[in-house]
Amino acid sequence: MKQLHHNGVLVPPRYEGKGLNIKVKHKKIKLTPEQEEMALAWARKMGTPYVEDPVFAKNFHRAFSKKLGISVKPSEVDYSEILSFVEKERSWKANLSREEKKQLAAQRKAQREANKERYGYAWVDGNQMEVANYAVEPNCIFMGRGKHPIRGRWKEGPREEDVELNISPDAHRPPGNWKAIIWQPEAMWAARWRDKLTGKTKYVGFSDSSILKQRKDIEKFDKAKELRLNLARIKRHVLENLDADDPRRRKTATVCFLIDKLKIRVGDEKDPDEADTVGASTLRPEHIRYNSDGTVTFKFLGKDSVPHVFRVKLPENVVKNLNEFAANARSTLFGGVGSKHVSEFLDEVIIGLSAKVFRTCYASEAVETKLEKTPVKLEDSEHAKKYIATMANLEAAKVCNHRRTIPKTWKASLEKKKTNLKALKDRGKEAQDKLTQKSEEREKKYSERLKKQEERLKTMKEKLEAYRRQLVDKKQQGKPVRPLKRRISLQRKAVARQKQLVKELKTKHAEQMEKQRQRLESRRQRDKAAIDKLKLRIETQKETCDYNLVTSLKSYIDPRIYYEWGEQVDYDWKRYYPKTLQRKFSWIETERAPSEKG
Repeated sequence: MKQLHHNGVLVPPRYEGKGLNIKVKHKKIKLTPEQEEMALAWARKMGTPYVEDPVFAKNFHRAFSKKLGISVKPSEVDYSEILSFVEKERSWKANLSREEKKQLAAQRKAQREANKERYGYAWVDGNQMEVANYAVEPNCIFMGRGKHPIRGRWKEGPREEDVELNISPDAHRPPGNWKAIIWQPEAMWAARWRDKLTGKTKYVGFSDSSILKQRKDIEKFDKAKELRLNLARIKRHVLENLDADDPRRRKTATVCFLIDKLKIRVGDEKDPDEADTVGASTLRPEHIRYNSDGTVTFKFLGKDSVPHVFRVKLPENVVKNLNEFAANARSTLFGGVGSKHVSEFLDEVIIGLSAKVFRTCYASEAVETKLEKTPVKLEDSEHAKKYIATMANLEAAKVCNHRRTIPKTWKASLEKKKTNLKALKDRGKEAQDKLTQKSEEREKKYSERLKKQEERLKTMKEKLEAYRRQLVDKKQQGKPVRPLKRRISLQRKAVARQKQLVKELKTKHAEQMEKQRQRLESRRQRDKAAIDKLKLRIETQKETCDYNLVTSLKSYIDPRIYYEWGEQVDYDWKRYYPKTLQRKFSWIETERAPSEKG
C-alpha cells in the first residue's frame, strides 16, 4: 500500500451504572459501574448451561472478586436485585407494541448505518474498501470454544488509549486519544490492540469482499489446485523421508504423512492458558493406541475442542517412527517440529506450500467428486439441486471434521418440520379432493343438462318429422301446403338452433373440464414441489445435524467448483451461497467474464 486513510475504529462508550446492589453473605454491597457491568453480564447468563459449568462460574467469580476487593464464591452472591432488573428489561421489550418494536429496530438500523458510514470503510491507494470489524470488542465474559480453561473470565475491551492505528502520513488524523498512529504500508490492518485477557494482538482488517482479501483467496485456492496436480510428488517426497537419518527430518515427514492421511491441522504449540487442543505436530503418546488388528487409533481434541477419532492402517515405517518418538518424548511426539519446519519441508517440492493447503485441497476435491457422482438433470427443481450442493458441502465438512454440538433446538425444529410436512400433505390432499369433487359435481350437472337439451332436440326433431309426413299427405290429397311449409321451415331453424346449443354446451363443458384438470394438475405439481422441498429440508437437517457446513464453505471449498457445476446443471451458485459469501467470492464471475466473452 502507498496510501491508507480511514476514520479509526468504533470504541463502545463506557457503561453507565444504574445504582444496583448485590448481597454477599446477606451483606448488601452497592456496586460501582464496573462491578455492576460484570454482575449484569453474569445475570444475563442465568438459565443457560454456562452458569452450571463449575469452571465457568469459578473463573467469573475469581475475576469478580478482584473487582469487588473481597473473595466471593458463586454460592455466596445474591444477585436478586440484578436479576429483577434484567427481568424488567426483558419484560419491557416483550410488552412493546409492534409499532414501538419497529421504531426501535429502525433507530438501531439508522445507528448501524451511520457507524458503518463513518468507520466501515478505508481508502487504499485511492480505492474505497470495506472494513470487516470496525467496532472493537466490548467488555464481556469470555465464552471460549469447547472446554477452554479460561472460559468465564472477565474480558475488558480496549479503550481508545489501547488502540494503534495504521494510517499513511498524508491522511487526516482521526480524533481520539489513540495509543499511537503508525504507518506500516506492508501490513493488512487498519487498527490493532493487545487483548487484555489473552495478551494476543487483535486486528481490524479489511472485509473478505475487499480486493486485497479476494486476491489472498484466489492465491489460496490456486495453491490447493496446484497441490492436487502434484499430490503424487508430495506423497513420494514424504515417503522417501520417513526413513531419513536426520531425526528432525524424519519427524517432519511423519507429521506431513499424518496431515495428509488424517486431513488434520499442523497444530503448533499453544499458550498454557489455551484449551488442550492438538494437531499433527502436537500429538502426545496418550493420543495414540495400537490395536490388535494392526490398525492405529488416534483420539484427541482438535480446534474448538472438537473430538478427533481416527482408526487407520499405517505403513510399518510410520508405526516404527511413532513408537520411537513416543519412547523419547518428553511431552509431544514431534518435539522441535512446528508449522515452520513443515512449510520448509513441503517448500522443497512446491514453493509456498503450507500444511493448511492440504485441507483446502481435500475439501475441494470431496465436493467436486460428490457433485460429479450425483445424477442431476437440467429440469430438476431448484431445491433438489440445492440439496445436492449441500450434500457435497457435507462431504467437505466431514473431511475437515467440522463437527459441532447438536443444537438444543434441533429435535424440536425437526419435529416441527415433520408436523408441517404432514399438514402440507393433508392440506394438499384436501385441496385436490375438493377440486376432484368439484369436477365430479360439474360433470353430473352437465350430464343432467345435456340430457334435457338432447331430449328437447329429440322432441323437436320428431315434431319436424311429423310436419314432413303431414306435408307428404297434404300434397297427395291436393290440399294447400304453404302454411305447413312455413311451420317446417321454422321448426328446421329451431332444430338447428337446438343442435348449436347442444354443441356449445359440449364445447364449453370440455373447456371447463380441461381448465379444471389443469387446475388439479397444477395443484398436484405445486403440492408435490412443496412436499419434496420440505422432505429435502428434513433430510438435510438429519444428515447435517452434527456438522458445521459454513466453515468449509467459507474457507476450504474452492467456490469455482460450485460455479462451474452450476453452469452445467443450470443452477446459480448464488442460490447456495449466503450474501456475505457471495460478496467474498464475487471474483468468480469477474474471473470468468473474459473467457466467456471470448
